[in-house]
Amino acid sequence: MYKDEILKFAVPSDGALYESTLLFLQQCGLDVERENKRRYVGEIGFQEGIFVLFQRASDITAKVEEGNADIGILGHDRYLEIRKEDGPANVVFKNLGFGKCALEIGVPGSWVDVTAMADLADISMDFKKRGLNLKIATKFPRMVERFLLTNGISHFSLIESSGTLEVAPAMGVADIIADITASGTTMRENALKTINGGVILESEACLIVNSRTIESNKRKSQQAENFIQVIRSHLESESLLSNRVNNSQ
Repeated sequence: MYKDEILKFAVPSDGALYESTLLFLQQCGLDVERENKRRYVGEIGFQEGIFVLFQRASDITAKVEEGNADIGILGHDRYLEIRKEDGPANVVFKNLGFGKCALEIGVPGSWVDVTAMADLADISMDFKKRGLNLKIATKFPRMVERFLLTNGISHFSLIESSGTLEVAPAMGVADIIADITASGTTMRENALKTINGGVILESEACLIVNSRTIESNKRKSQQAENFIQVIRSHLESESLLSNRVNNSQ
């Protein structure tokens, strides 16, 4: 098999989506073989011609857009934050059924009068009157900025951070945060609270493809089509099973 015929498939190398992605693929009948966690390449059992690349979740969108990978699994939140508006990476399956979380606004629990986005807009105006901007720590500046402007909040400063965001208000680095949460427990443990209307995005794992690189080679295109069909069949069977369970209750 020629190099340009190999389907390159990027998956998270660590973090919250690593184990759940491998389990999902196993449930699809696509067992990933990896010698050890120090190796960043692997294979999928009987699927000849598929090269698995273990990448940081934050890098997968770029890898697919650049053509260094043809297909990738990552959080939909990461994809939306990083993707190019007219880039070649497109979502095939938005909801793979795992990695569920939300990108959400968190404000200090001591802000007892702030319970909704309208209240936060008022706080922003108060800051403006004092010659200040509301400071917001986040790893998702692109989506957060769009969300705030949509909600009538225009006087703010975004503090980009790759570290632990929940401590930012206590340290004086930011006034509030916008971060990924699965249950809200970490926010509460750090004296933060969520507010009504403060969910920026509900997300879960998704599958993306670079249609340009896939369509550039007939054999690779067939590989991708077969691979995607295996996942589609699994998702459809899971949906049917779920409907049967719900109907029996």
